[in-house]
Amino acid sequence: MKKLLFTFLAISIYSASAQSDEKLWHHSDLEQDGIPGVSLEQAYDYLGDRPSKKVIVAIIDSGYELDHEAFINKLWVNEGEIAGNGKDDDGNGYADDINGWNFIGGPEGNITNETLELTREYRKLKAKYENAKPSKSAEYKYWKEIEEAFLKESGEMQASAEGFFANYNSIPYNYQLLAGYAQVDTLTLEALNTINSSDSTVLQADAYLTNIVNYLGGSATIGQIMELFEGGYSYYDYQYNYAYNPDFDPRPVVGDDLTDLSQKGYGNARIDDVDGYGGSHGTHVAGIVGGENYGITSNVEFMFIRAVPSGDERDKDVANAIMYAVDNGAKVVNMSFGKGYSPEQDIVRKAVKYAESKGVVLVHAAGNDGSNNDEVPSYPDGSITSKKRSKVWIEVGASSSNYDENLPASFSNYGKSNVDLFAPGVAILSSVPENTYKANSGTSMAAPVVAGVSALLLSYFPDLSATDVKDILLKSVSQVDLQVNRPGSKDKVQFSELSKTGGIVNAYKAVKLADQRVKIQKN
Repeated sequence: MKKLLFTFLAISIYSASAQSDEKLWHHSDLEQDGIPGVSLEQAYDYLGDRPSKKVIVAIIDSGYELDHEAFINKLWVNEGEIAGNGKDDDGNGYADDINGWNFIGGPEGNITNETLELTREYRKLKAKYENAKPSKSAEYKYWKEIEEAFLKESGEMQASAEGFFANYNSIPYNYQLLAGYAQVDTLTLEALNTINSSDSTVLQADAYLTNIVNYLGGSATIGQIMELFEGGYSYYDYQYNYAYNPDFDPRPVVGDDLTDLSQKGYGNARIDDVDGYGGSHGTHVAGIVGGENYGITSNVEFMFIRAVPSGDERDKDVANAIMYAVDNGAKVVNMSFGKGYSPEQDIVRKAVKYAESKGVVLVHAAGNDGSNNDEVPSYPDGSITSKKRSKVWIEVGASSSNYDENLPASFSNYGKSNVDLFAPGVAILSSVPENTYKANSGTSMAAPVVAGVSALLLSYFPDLSATDVKDILLKSVSQVDLQVNRPGSKDKVQFSELSKTGGIVNAYKAVKLADQRVKIQKN
């Protein structure tokens, strides 16, 4: 959880500064610009004026601002459905699904916050085993593992949250204290340097706020300082009250039967929900794929599917979301979410296998824990059996704009076997609610870069199969011969050891290889 927190706080602070086109570094070309982007301009130069076909991309995520300028004329529309009549006109099992579907809502509203899957497993098994005699059964062993993990993680979170809240709540008092000593209304570095006191409270406040004022440019109002910590406050508020709270259960809002894993048709058509911690996530992810002016691909329609709350998504919702996307014409599905436990992973495997059978590319974010996915699972993992991974599943790690030892994002998960490639995922500028833009970081941003390149290939080379797309992307990466910092540690490692391909997705090389392959297939 510390890795996730570090990433979030770094994102929050960085985001306020990125607004110009020059921040679209992930479109750059290493040879021409010295920046390890995806060579997007070179790809389009190669494609020239050849015709393209519209590709439907499904975004399974948290929520979306449908009227954002980034999505003008780019929303998938279910032509078989009549908006607002409360009927399932096209018979697909979902009433009024004009632009997509929401699997985490119901007649009375939507889920915003959810617990972690670890918390749900702890709650479920605690009721059965808390007072039970020790057993050698597999489930009892699993319960002890869950109990240990939950108590450890929740305890660490509680200590961190209480420390953060104590510091946060002390800022107004300390600000006024130092302003009084310096006899100013607004603290500046110059004013802080005039403070001379032997009082330990004053000295601690001075050291703490001097760092913050310096970060904010040498002068800061109390409002500016409090705003700087809003992201951290939201994060800890969510963690404390929802993520690790076994007594919290929002699922009754949906009204489905969680024991019936084959159930479909639950939810509502309200996909335009951007409330809560991380509520702008889906809007940002979609913009990276193909948002107006900022996206990787241009000829795209977005099918928006809401299945990811603030917290861990449920396997049932993920499986249904994948099948909904496939059944309604999506050719690429982006999944920028993940979790450490998957108690009903068999139904997700069936959905992944179904997508593979229908020729749909599935792109998934590797995770932001700085850990090895070969050793610590991150779900969904693309498996269709306990030993076999899907041929259309692409697992994506995050890279930065630094072509040096800091090339892999410090937070990114990796894995020589289970991560296919890397893609730009640090400070990626894209759309956010209220018709604005900001830069966010995470493998959540790297995955839609790959989804965008996948859609680009299918747009210009529609005869390619989903397995062709994956094969082309993996064979056309920009190979990296660098020793880098292993994410999550200070160890040095060859970048090639962090993923199956050892490279970064490259749109230019991908379209060239696709062009060659299509010509060969036609001959």
